[in-house]
Amino acid sequence: MKPSLKKFAGLLVGLVAITSCEKQTDVPTLVSTSNVSIFAKFIAVGGSLTAGYTNGGLYREGQLASYPNLVAQQAGVKFDQALFAVGQENGTGYWATTQSNTSLKFDKIFDKLAVLTTSPLTLAKYSGSVANNYGVAGLRVSDVNNAGFGNAKTQGFNPFYERILPLGKEETSYTDFVKESNATFFVASIGEQDLLSYATSGGKSSTTETSSFAMNIQKFLDALVVNQAKGILTNIPNVLELPFFNFYTFQELAKSVGTTDIFITTGNGIVRPATANDKILMEAILNVGKTNTENQKKGFTKTYPLTNEEVLDKDEISVIGSRLSDFNGILKVEAEKRGIVLADLNGLYAQVKSKTYTVNGMKFDNSVFTGGFFSLDGLNPTPRGSAVIANEIIKIINENYKNSLKTAIPSLDVSKFEALKVK
Repeated sequence: MKPSLKKFAGLLVGLVAITSCEKQTDVPTLVSTSNVSIFAKFIAVGGSLTAGYTNGGLYREGQLASYPNLVAQQAGVKFDQALFAVGQENGTGYWATTQSNTSLKFDKIFDKLAVLTTSPLTLAKYSGSVANNYGVAGLRVSDVNNAGFGNAKTQGFNPFYERILPLGKEETSYTDFVKESNATFFVASIGEQDLLSYATSGGKSSTTETSSFAMNIQKFLDALVVNQAKGILTNIPNVLELPFFNFYTFQELAKSVGTTDIFITTGNGIVRPATANDKILMEAILNVGKTNTENQKKGFTKTYPLTNEEVLDKDEISVIGSRLSDFNGILKVEAEKRGIVLADLNGLYAQVKSKTYTVNGMKFDNSVFTGGFFSLDGLNPTPRGSAVIANEIIKIINENYKNSLKTAIPSLDVSKFEALKVK
C-alpha cells in the first residue's frame, strides 16, 4: 500500500512501516546460558546497525534495541553501551509519528537532545567506559584506520566516534581503539556505509575503492582476532533494495503527478527521461512537480530536471552493484582466513524483500507501510527488525559455538519489539 503523492506531501519523512507494534519498555530478564570463557569480553563493532541507529537518528531507545545488546542480554552477558544520559536520551533527534483514524502525521523529535553544535555536528561527550558496544553510526571500512577520525578539529571527523573516545585519545584510529578491548568474542557489522554514502548522495559522494576496502578490512579483522577471539561478521545487504530507493518507481511518480516522462540529470551530466532502470531517492520524491519562479514544474521538462543528487541513474546503480559484489567477496575470503563465522545479512534482507521471512507468526517485507522491518528513515531496521537480526546471530552462535555454551541461547519474541515509532 502506498499513499497518493498528495498524501505523501503531508509526511515529513515520507516512509513508514505501518504495522502492529508493542513498545518494548523493559529489558528482558537475563538468562545465564554462556560459558564465561568465550564471552569473558563480548564486544560489538561496526557502523549504524551495531550502534542501534534507527528512525533517522541515534537515541537511547534505539541503542537499547541494537542487535548486539539483544544478543548479549539473551546470552546473559554484561554489555555496556555508550547510552545517552537521561535528559539527553533523544540523542540526535529522530522521526516519530502520531496516528488518528484518518491520517498519519510525522514529526522530528527535537527535545532532550545531546547535540552541542549542528555545523559540524558534535555531541555531548560520553563519560563512561564503552566496554562492549563500539558501534559508530556512519562508520565506513575506509575510515577505520584513519588517525584523527575522532578528533573534532579534523575535517571529516565522525561525531559519533568523537563522542565515545576518551579524552586524550582523539588521534586514535578506530582499529587501534577496538584492538585495546582485548575481546574474547565479537560481532561485527561494517561496510554498508561504504555503499550508502555514495548511494544516498545520488552518486555525488565518492564510493570506497575495492582495493582500499580490502586493505582496511584486513587490518581491522587482524586487530579483532589478535588475541584469538572468536566472532561473527555479517556481510553487506543489497542497499539498492532498501525502501529509501524503492518507495516509488518513476512510472508511478509520473502517473501521480500527471506527466508522461520525468526528466533526470545523470551522473555524467546528461538530461534524459527516467527509465525503469533508474531510482529516485526518498528525500527527492516531494520535489517532483514543484514549481520554480519561471512556473516550470521540476522534472517535467529537460530545462528543469531532477538533479543528479536526487536520483540514482542506471550507471550509478551498476557501480553500487559491482562494489557490493566485490565487498562481500572480500568479507567472505578474509573471514575464512581468520576462522570468523560469516552471517548472511544479505540473504536475510533478500528474504524480507521477497516476503518469505516469517517468525513468531509475523511475516516481514520491505514495504515501508506494512513491512515491519525498516524504520522511518527507509535505511535502518526498526527495533523489531533488530530483534530479527539478533535471532539470526543467536542461531549462528548456537550452531557454531555450542561446545562453549552451557545451553542454547534462547531466541527473542520479535512481536514484543517496536515496529513503528509512535510519538
